[in-house]
Amino acid sequence: MHRLATLLVGMLIFMAVSGLVTAVEIIVEPRDSIQAAVSGASSGDEIIVKPGTYTENIRITTQNLVIRSESGNPGDTVVTAKDLRTNVFSLDQANNTQISGFKIKGTGDKYAGVSLVRCSKCTITNNEITENYDGIYLRSSDNNKLSGNKVNSNRGYGMSLSHSQKNDLSNNAANLNNFGIVLQESSNYNNLLNNRLDSNRNYGIYLANSNNCKLTDNTAINNDRGIYFRNSNTNKILDNKVSENNVYGILISFSNYNTISGNTANKTSRGIHLDSSDGNTVSGNTVASNSYSGLFMCAGSNDNRVFNNYLNNTYNADIYNRRNTWNTTRTTGTNIAGGSYIGGNFWATPAGKGFSQTAQDVNGDGIADTEYAGRNFTDYLPLVSTSTSTPQQSILPVADFSSNVTSGNAPLDVSFADKSTGIPTAWDWDFGDGTNSAVPSPVHTYSLAGTYTVKLTVSNPNGTASKTGAINVLQNSEPVPEPSEPVLPVADFSTSTIPGPAPLAVQFTDLSQNADSRSWDFDNNGQPDSAIQSPVYVYEVPGDYTVNLSVSNQNGTSSKTATITVLEAENINNGLPVADFSMNVSEGYAPLSVLYTDVSQKATGIGWDFDNDGLADVSSGTVVYVYQAPGVYTVTLTAANENGTASKTATITVLKESSSGGSSHSSGGSSSGGGGGSPEPAKNVDVKELSQVFITNGKAVKFDLTKNATCVAYVSFDAKKTLGKTTTIVEELKNKSALVSELPSDEVYQSFNVWVGNGGIATSKNIENPEVCFKVEKTWIQDKKIDRPSIALNRYSNKTWEQLPVNLSGEDEKYLYFTADVPGFSSFAITGKIEPMPGEGATEIEPGQETGSIEEEGMESTGSKVKKGPEQEENVKAPGFEMAIGIACLLSVFLYKRT
Repeated sequence: MHRLATLLVGMLIFMAVSGLVTAVEIIVEPRDSIQAAVSGASSGDEIIVKPGTYTENIRITTQNLVIRSESGNPGDTVVTAKDLRTNVFSLDQANNTQISGFKIKGTGDKYAGVSLVRCSKCTITNNEITENYDGIYLRSSDNNKLSGNKVNSNRGYGMSLSHSQKNDLSNNAANLNNFGIVLQESSNYNNLLNNRLDSNRNYGIYLANSNNCKLTDNTAINNDRGIYFRNSNTNKILDNKVSENNVYGILISFSNYNTISGNTANKTSRGIHLDSSDGNTVSGNTVASNSYSGLFMCAGSNDNRVFNNYLNNTYNADIYNRRNTWNTTRTTGTNIAGGSYIGGNFWATPAGKGFSQTAQDVNGDGIADTEYAGRNFTDYLPLVSTSTSTPQQSILPVADFSSNVTSGNAPLDVSFADKSTGIPTAWDWDFGDGTNSAVPSPVHTYSLAGTYTVKLTVSNPNGTASKTGAINVLQNSEPVPEPSEPVLPVADFSTSTIPGPAPLAVQFTDLSQNADSRSWDFDNNGQPDSAIQSPVYVYEVPGDYTVNLSVSNQNGTSSKTATITVLEAENINNGLPVADFSMNVSEGYAPLSVLYTDVSQKATGIGWDFDNDGLADVSSGTVVYVYQAPGVYTVTLTAANENGTASKTATITVLKESSSGGSSHSSGGSSSGGGGGSPEPAKNVDVKELSQVFITNGKAVKFDLTKNATCVAYVSFDAKKTLGKTTTIVEELKNKSALVSELPSDEVYQSFNVWVGNGGIATSKNIENPEVCFKVEKTWIQDKKIDRPSIALNRYSNKTWEQLPVNLSGEDEKYLYFTADVPGFSSFAITGKIEPMPGEGATEIEPGQETGSIEEEGMESTGSKVKKGPEQEENVKAPGFEMAIGIACLLSVFLYKRT
């Protein structure tokens, strides 16, 4: 009896547990709904979707589901958004879910093809996600795997991660999006491996406020910026191919202690660019054929270590301070030039006249016998080629092809012939009709009429290159157009400089028309010096040089010349200073605030005399001086250096205010009382702070407000033009700005104005990526009971307020710090919403509405409108299991009593 009872207990427990873990296969036919299958599924089930087109939006909250296409081919199983105002696939706390084998498309703005919110250990693989706003979006989701997806032609981000950590992104293609892959807002410890980022409008890979990530073996080509870090630290950029991007290969901005090693950064304007970034290691990289510079470091980039890099650019290093290290200790090991010791860098030029190409190495150890000194840097162990090895000359591919026809009636057979140079090892033909080929010289048939763009991409271990062409396929009844008259090229170019001292770096910009190839001769000696479209050339010796640009196409050639004057260095450097300054007004009504800005040249010191007593009153570069009484005043600026002094004077006329107090005065009146060109009345300005920066084309600009006088910590942007010394004024206001009609509807923390420069220079023509960093007191949030995620920055423009999303960038004991991308600089207001009382305004949070980057701590579903699906209600408990346990317990007691 005892044995029988024990056997019965075991069988009951086995049956109950077996019932719990049994997985079910659910088949979805084209006439069925994927959402219905998901809603009826239990944890562990597998949903198999037959080929077809499904128009719906799928919300998943059940864990441990597998949702896959039967064929595994995304091309024949398409899921299109039915409601444009939400994601196609929305996963909310649906851990361990797998989605694979679908084509996912069609969301409206701000929504994603696949959205994961608070999910972990999910796998999204082998999908084509296109024509959405975002391709794949993760928020507060960790330990997920995104692999083998094609995330192309989305209007926003290909892949976007916010507050998401320890995710693996591998073997994905993110092409033709606005942004490729974006990690922001503390998306730390993520791994990006072997992804391809091609032809994204802005950045290939972008990290903002994200640390300890690893980027390995990714390819970023034809983007505006290949890899871009901002405020991101201790990351690793290893063995990536970053070539043929428009402006920057690798851009590191306000980011510290990153490792940049083993990368190829070729054929871009700027190869590797460090802006206000400290403690980074740059080693083992190949940086070649960049038109502006190979390596760049601004004056604010310190303590960086640069060694064992192969540099082959016309202008290898554009460096603005001497606080970096350009070699490591002489160490045994094969260096990038093939030598036996690791030390400094290999310095080459395309013309074969670089230091490392000509330096002596008597003992043959692969390190030059003399140090290499450049502007603001010295490499004490520069590399050279040895007798047994040669430097790793980066032989880059150059894509080129021809076709037997470019126009004809459908069906049109086109024979393509690869003519690429540079030893390509792989070919990728995109025929423009959805088909591809890896054959070097394929034959392709166009079946339908239309104009197709064919693109050939070739690659070798050193980089990639592409070329496009057009094929015009006509209807059978259409006549094939006759060839047009031959189009000749027209040579034209511009230069970046006026006469200057040696060494003089000149940026040449090719403006030619109808040119297939070009050749630059910078000293008119008949020998070509460069074939790059817009190169930089450094003239080391004073003199007058004739530069000659020759361009050609299949129909002919054309050329243009210009003269470059390089002056003697001593004639410039030993001269007297040139005193100069600007002022925002020269006449107005008392009290008159005047903003003076020093623009002197070659000055080591300055002094301002405002009362014409012959004594310097102030020595700072930017001064606001207030004239209290009417009169005519003389201001004198004296500039000095070791060779002498120079001065400049100007006259200020201060008028007596009219008794009528009317507003018909001239524009020079005191109505600009906010100071320094501000239209804000002075009586409404509580406090203001100024910051001055010298703005140079192509460099990141940051105005730090170090006195902490206002709620603004800094103002920043990227410069598109050189604007010289520029002053930014931040005004914190007492009340509503006089420039706005009303305040925003939410609770207002602070109103303030930001004015950058004079005369409206801070426009999209001159700057890009403007950003404001501001701070909010924690006591205000607590006292006013502000909902922290609701804090926003509002900008007043065109007589209306625009609310801008913000990112939490840090905090200290007193303040929270936020950043916001702003369309421009004007009047702003910081606002927040008062938290609702319990039970008020509780609404369901849609994942598609969670694409903002504000940090939301502890957000859970709290509203009564959040409903569980049937499967959640049914799977909370397992009655059969409880029954079995109960019977087992009773039998055990019974047997115990018997014994």
